[in-house]
Amino acid sequence: MSKVIQEAIRLDINLSQLKRNFNVISGLLKPGVKFMAVVKGNAYGHGSIPIAKALEEFGCHSLGVVRITEAIELREAGIKIPIVMLAPIMPSQALEAVKYDLTSMLDNEAIAEELNKNAKKHNKMIKVHIKINTGLNRFGIEPIKASDFIKSIRKNYDNLVVEGIYTHFRDPEFNKPFTDSQIEIFNGVLEGLEKEGNRPPLAHAAATGGILMYEEAQYDMIRCGILLYGEEYLKGRRVLPEGVLPLTSLVGRVIKINEVQAGQAIGYGDKSIATRKSRIAVVAGGYGDGVSRGWKHLLINGQKVSIINYAMDCVEVDITDVIEEVRVYDEAVFIGHQGDECITWEDVCYGLNSEVDEQLQRITNRVQRNYYFEK
Repeated sequence: MSKVIQEAIRLDINLSQLKRNFNVISGLLKPGVKFMAVVKGNAYGHGSIPIAKALEEFGCHSLGVVRITEAIELREAGIKIPIVMLAPIMPSQALEAVKYDLTSMLDNEAIAEELNKNAKKHNKMIKVHIKINTGLNRFGIEPIKASDFIKSIRKNYDNLVVEGIYTHFRDPEFNKPFTDSQIEIFNGVLEGLEKEGNRPPLAHAAATGGILMYEEAQYDMIRCGILLYGEEYLKGRRVLPEGVLPLTSLVGRVIKINEVQAGQAIGYGDKSIATRKSRIAVVAGGYGDGVSRGWKHLLINGQKVSIINYAMDCVEVDITDVIEEVRVYDEAVFIGHQGDECITWEDVCYGLNSEVDEQLQRITNRVQRNYYFEK
């Protein structure tokens, strides 16, 4: 077995905290409501396979992804629980959806035809979820067509099982009247289907905002994304339930310390010119790792220091005023706690004019992931 080589920048991911988050959120649900964990985008940058394996062990009902390559990767890693495609697949991907027993979303019969053809060929029954467009205007069929669409799928495609029906809210945190109207439309669809005896077993609508704000929208299952990873996702607001906390710390190391004189340039270009005799630490972690230009601070020896220039593989920081001596290979914290100080993803995103879920996914694969359970 090859030796694991320690890199100079790593992302620490606390699976014990993931379990706590899962348990706290599960406690918000009505009895019998199933938990779908959304692990698209490499589990919001946390690493889809280790996160999915942990969630499967915790008793999570299903996983939600968007790209079929994400789903295949999970299946080939041994994940057995249902994997739901939350966006349309292409007809050319129907064979893989059948081969890997994926649950596909449906909003057109062209995909149904290809899925059914491949399912029949492989003697399988494939589950599908019908998406209803209640106002997001992205994917889904119009509410008025839901009944006829489901009847057609059940009548014409013998190897498809209509397991679910769902919708997605446009702006649940900031537009309650519109969200209420989406819930009303979806309820109308469900009531009509129930009268006909045509309602699928699983209805779902609530993602993070819906889980936190609209208990009536839990239905039979929820889809939990950024909330599961413990990140405050609304700038300037605290909305997470008590006990739901972040999983990650992003930690680099000081790899060189330089002394520069007043008037000398620091790093690329001439925008960073020393105004005094300064000590500059070069820290592993640059935009090739996901540390975007515009990142303002990091922590060294428990003290917040300013980033003054950027490169693909490192940043330069001014450590002249750091009280304790800084040494080569000391840890430098981009995200997380050190001493009494803390930098959060939310802090960083303020400076980058970015969003937490966006920035998390920018952490590249060359950043070493360190998964652990607390002892």
